[in-house]
Parts: sequence; structure tokens; C-alpha cells
Amino acid sequence: MAPSADFMRTAEKRLRALLLELRPQLLAGHGSIEHQLKDDKSVVTAMDLMVEQRLREVCHELDPRVGFGGEETGVDLEQSTFWLADPIDGTEAFIRGLPFSTNMITLIHNGQPIMSIIYNFFLDEFFVAIKGEGATCNGHPIHVSDRPLKQSFVVLNGFHQLNVPLRPQVSGIPKMHASGYELSCVAKGALDGSIVGGTKGAWDHAPGALLIREAGGRVENLGSNTYDYRNFRYVAANPVIFDELKAIAEEADKHA
Repeated sequence: MAPSADFMRTAEKRLRALLLELRPQLLAGHGSIEHQLKDDKSVVTAMDLMVEQRLREVCHELDPRVGFGGEETGVDLEQSTFWLADPIDGTEAFIRGLPFSTNMITLIHNGQPIMSIIYNFFLDEFFVAIKGEGATCNGHPIHVSDRPLKQSFVVLNGFHQLNVPLRPQVSGIPKMHASGYELSCVAKGALDGSIVGGTKGAWDHAPGALLIREAGGRVENLGSNTYDYRNFRYVAANPVIFDELKAIAEEADKHA
């Protein structure tokens, strides 16, 4: 049985309360916390582990039958219904004191993201998307932009070969090294699109992809007209530029 609307609204309140509770610790560690290298050479801090554990505890309290997995402790993507967490997305930015880190969690049901939360604790922006119900930031509806390609800011994540052909066609190609921040900016219309060709985990992409779709954007995997959150090769953008961006990405992909 799919999680009910009441369950998701209760989860939103509980998770928001938790993240607000953790915010002072996150801000205190921002730019000053020690870190270690994981086996894949990415960075991790004690704060990553603590936040994931607290998210696990709250999600278990909500309903112990719903599974849980995260970047730091592992996840079984074959579960029917489970929470997928990225406790601190943009850990590299976090340890450097850059304002691009977020907490992210997604509710997955039958292989589809149906609810996502992205919390920018630096700016105190709490993004929520529920499938079929739209997207909000701090309770206010958000929507993707309607800028044409020539006026667009487009993020490249793992598609660096597109820098040269894409740059003359857009207004800018910013880079924050934090997918949660980048994708939430697309959802609220501050950025206009993202082309992703990376190999990061599903926790990096599922929250922002649902947020963008519920904010009126389009998200599709390369070579497909659908989106699978386990496929990390996709385009997410406002509807005005989506087809152009996807065509550019797929053409470049042929020659990669």
C-alpha cells in the first residue's frame, strides 16, 4: 500500500522539526569541522554520520515498516517502500565553509520518488515536493523559470565536455559541486537547467528531480522519455529549454 497523504504530511513536520533542531550544530561545524576520506576518496565528517542516524531514528518512529538507507550506511534500492537519505549533500562545500550544502531525504515507493525534502540549513530554505501536489519552499509554492536558452544558467554535472559547445548558447555555466543546491535552484527558478552525466548515488539526484518535476520542470534520462532515479544520466530543466538541452546532451553523448 502506498504511503498516505497524511503520513507524508506528518513526515514533513517531523523531519522539518529535526532539521531545525540540528541546524545550530550544522552552522557551528560549517567551515571548521574535521573530515576523513572514504574508500571512494570522497570526504565524510562526524556530522554526516550523526545526521543520517538522526534521520533514521525519526523515520523509524514514523513507521518502522518503511525501510531506510543512506549515503553513509548503505541502501537496498530493491525495497518496496523506503527513505533514501543524503545527510549532508555537498560535504566538500561544508568543510570549506561554502554555502551550498543541504540535507536531503526522499521517500521511494515501487521504484518512484513520491516525496522529497531538501533543506538548505545555511539559508534556512526548506523545500518539499509530494508527487502530484506541487513543490514549496518554506510553505510557499515554487516554479521553474521560463527563460530561453540564451538567457539561461545551466549546470553541468559530470558532462564537462559540454563546456565548449554549450557556453556560446547560454548566459552562464555555474558550478557549486552540490547537486541538492543546484537542483533546488532549478526548481525555484534561480537556475534554469542541469545536465547530469555522473556516477554519484541515487541520494544525490532523486530529491531534486522530484522537486523540479513538481515545480513544473521536465526531467528525463538520456536516450529515454522517462526518468528512473537509479539512472544518473539525465536532463532537468524548465520546459522552454528542455528539448534543446536534451538534444545537445544526447548529441555530445554520442561522441563521448
